Amino acid sequence: MTAPEETSPSPAPGRTVPCGARFRAAVLERAAARGVGVPVLLTAALLLAPEGAADPGPRDSDGEAVLEVGETDASDAAIRRALAAALALADPGARILPGEDVRRLEAAVETLGYRNKTLAHALQRLSFQPLDGRITEVRDAAQLFGFVNEWCFDEDQVRRRFRELAPVYHPDTGIVACRERMGQLIDARNLLVHHVRSVYGSGDWMAKRGGPSA
Repeated sequence: MTAPEETSPSPAPGRTVPCGARFRAAVLERAAARGVGVPVLLTAALLLAPEGAADPGPRDSDGEAVLEVGETDASDAAIRRALAAALALADPGARILPGEDVRRLEAAVETLGYRNKTLAHALQRLSFQPLDGRITEVRDAAQLFGFVNEWCFDEDQVRRRFRELAPVYHPDTGIVACRERMGQLIDARNLLVHHVRSVYGSGDWMAKRGGPSA
C-alpha cells in the first residue's frame, strides 16, 4: 500500500471587517496606489492613527460591505478608524499631530473663545447707550464720535472714526450689535460732515482739500 499523500494545510481565511461600501472602495484604491495590500496599509495606519478619531461605521451612503484586513487583534472600530486616518493622510496638506499637541490647541481655542466672550461683555458694559431720538445737534454728534468739541476735526477724521465704530455696533455683525446706535452713528456722521462743509466750505481750506467728497 502506498502511504497517503500528505497535503499542506490551506491558509486560514483572513479576517474581515464590516464597513461602508464607499469606504471599502476608497481603502482598496489607496492600497493599490501605494502598491501594497490592505493588511500592510492597516499595519502602518494602526501606528499613525490619532487617538479619539471618529469611527466611520459599518455602512455609508453606498451601503454595507466587508474588507479583508488579514490577522490583527484590533477591534473593528479601531481598524476602521485607522484606515480612515490613512485615507485622510492621502491629502497632501494633511499632517499628524501628537495627542498632546491637539489637546494644547483645543485648550488654546477654548481660552480664546472665553476671552472673546469676556471682551464682548466688557464692550457692552462700556459702550454708550443710544440717546433719545435722532441726533440733531452737532455737539451731541461730536460727543458720540468721541471728539472733544465740534471744532477739533475735519471730514477725513469723521469718516475714519465712523469706519472704526460701525463694525462695533452694526446690527448684523457688530460685537455689540445695536440697531438704534448704528442709526445714530449714521445721523451723527452726516451731521458732522455737513457741519465741516458748511464751516470750511469756502476759501483756502476747500482749495487745499480739493473740494468736498461725495
